[in-house]
Amino acid sequence: MKGTLIVAVEDATIVDRAIDWHLRQGDMGEADWRAFVAWLEEDPAHAQAFDTVALDMALLSERADLFPAQPMVVAPVVARAPTRRLWAWVGGGTAVAAAASIALMVAPIGSGSASAAYTIETKPGQRQDVALNDGTRIELNGASRVVLDRNNPRIATLEAGEATFHVRHDPRDPFTVRSGGVTVQDLGTVFNVEREGARFEVQVAEGSVLFQPQQQAVTLRSGAAISAREDLGSLVLMKIDASKVGSWRNGVVAFGGEPFGRVTTAIRRIDGVILSIEPSLSQQPFTGMVRFTGEAARDVPHIAALVGAEWHHDGERWTISPK
Repeated sequence: MKGTLIVAVEDATIVDRAIDWHLRQGDMGEADWRAFVAWLEEDPAHAQAFDTVALDMALLSERADLFPAQPMVVAPVVARAPTRRLWAWVGGGTAVAAAASIALMVAPIGSGSASAAYTIETKPGQRQDVALNDGTRIELNGASRVVLDRNNPRIATLEAGEATFHVRHDPRDPFTVRSGGVTVQDLGTVFNVEREGARFEVQVAEGSVLFQPQQQAVTLRSGAAISAREDLGSLVLMKIDASKVGSWRNGVVAFGGEPFGRVTTAIRRIDGVILSIEPSLSQQPFTGMVRFTGEAARDVPHIAALVGAEWHHDGERWTISPK
C-alpha cells in the first residue's frame, strides 16, 4: 500500500474522537473548523485516525473471497478487472442537501428553430436542468458543455464536464449520447456521463445502456459503470452503488483509488473555485466519498484535513500542500 493516503490507527479513543469529527463535518461553523484543525495538528495520530475513518478501507479490496471479481475482456480495447471498494462517507449522515450556492435553472427546449445544433454550457459552480421536448431531462453539472439538436432531440453530445440523463425510452428511437469517439445508447434508463480530457465514464442508475453499440456493444445494467481512456485504449468495468449515481447533484462526489488531484475538477464544478494541489500529493491514490457544501471556505479545509495536508488561500486561489 505504499504511496496511498490510507493509514492504520490502533488507539480506540482517538478513533472515537475522529468519528465524532467525521459526523460533524457538514454542520461545523468557523470556530468548529479551527478547533478541528487544531485537533489534527496536536498529534500525527489524530490525522491518521481521521484519514482511516473518512477514507475507504482499501485493504478489503484485497479479499477476493469477499468481493469475487469477474473480469470482462472486451476486444479490441484492453480491459482490467474492477477493483471492488467499500466507500466511506465523508461528512456524515445519509441525507445530503444540495449546495445553496448552486443555481438551478430550467430551460425547456422547443423544435421550431431553423438552426439544428445548439450548445448549452454551464460556468463553474453553476448547474442547469434541461427539459427536451421528447420528455428526456438532462441535469448538467458546473463547467460542462453539451451540444443538442433541435431537429433530433434523441441525440446529445457531451463535449466536457458531467451530466445525468433521465431518458424517456423509445425502443423505436433510442436516445444516444456521444462524447469524443465514444457512444452510449439508451435502453430505458437513468445514467450519468462524465468527460474529462481523454477519460470518459458512464454509470447506470436505472435500466441499462449500450456502450459503443457499433463496436464492443457492452450492455451496462443498473449498478454497472465503464471508465474509458481513449488516449490509452483502455476500458475498466466496475460494479458501483446504483443509488450513488449522479450524487454530484446532492453535492457528493465519489473517488475510488483515483489520483487525489481529481478533487480539483470536482470542486471547480461544484464550488466554482480554482484549487491547486502540489504534484507530490495530487498523484497519490484517494478513495472515499466527499460531501461539498458549495462554499470553498469550508470545502477546501475539509479536503485538506482528509489527507493530513495544509491549505492556503491568497484571496483568489486555493492551494493544498503536504505538511
